[in-house]
Amino acid sequence: MARFKEADERLLNKKVCMKCDARNAPRATRCRKCGYEGLRQKAKESRKA
Repeated sequence: MARFKEADERLLNKKVCMKCDARNAPRATRCRKCGYEGLRQKAKESRKA
């Protein structure tokens, strides 16, 4: 599925909480929902095998 570069940037440039799976801003240092500091970058590729 082809998307525009700008759309990919907006959709994939996020951080995800490893505790509650909430999406957070790219600059976040802690989760906006639960306050957990364990954030990871959203996966850039599909998980389909």
